[in-house]
Amino acid sequence: MLKLSSIFILLFITLGPTKTITPFVQLTAPLEPDESRRAALRATLAATAIGIMLFLLGRVVLETWGVTFSAVALTGGVILFLLSLQVMLRPPEQVPPEIGDAETMPRSMLISRLVIPTIITPPGIVSILALSVLSEGNARLLLQILILFLAIMLLNLLTMLRARALMGFLTTAGLRMIGWLFAVFQASFGAQIIINSLRRLGALPV
Repeated sequence: MLKLSSIFILLFITLGPTKTITPFVQLTAPLEPDESRRAALRATLAATAIGIMLFLLGRVVLETWGVTFSAVALTGGVILFLLSLQVMLRPPEQVPPEIGDAETMPRSMLISRLVIPTIITPPGIVSILALSVLSEGNARLLLQILILFLAIMLLNLLTMLRARALMGFLTTAGLRMIGWLFAVFQASFGAQIIINSLRRLGALPV
């Protein structure tokens, strides 16, 4: 059973503001400050709603498909590991293609891309599903996980509201270093999940 501190770290690494700030600044660069703040609020509310829905319905859907916790954990570990490698191996000058057309992007699409994959990231979705399955039959644990998730969403909102000032303080290079460091943690966490899942399945010695 994961400790709440470990769950918070997992959610922070996969859904936290370190993954949000740079794409948000790039996507909202053409917007006026008031529009940027409204976009941050709308995107956060939508991302929060999607996250809560995944927490509440994810386990039901997986059970309907006959997917076990070990399968979810193993898949999640592989995804966390591979996506971390992409971050670590990406050239520093590379800009994600979906951000390049921010000036001509319709506002509805901009909000959509702020929600997924900027706030609700692929590793974050995997984490939510795994935690949803982990909390099976434990309403108290699910409530605690939801509170931690809401705290992460609040951190994302506060970061986006102050994103441009933070970018001036942290700099792109500094954020890249932080992102790389978190990618190492994420890769390590993903590798450990894979090992634990294989042990649970009897494929590796305990």
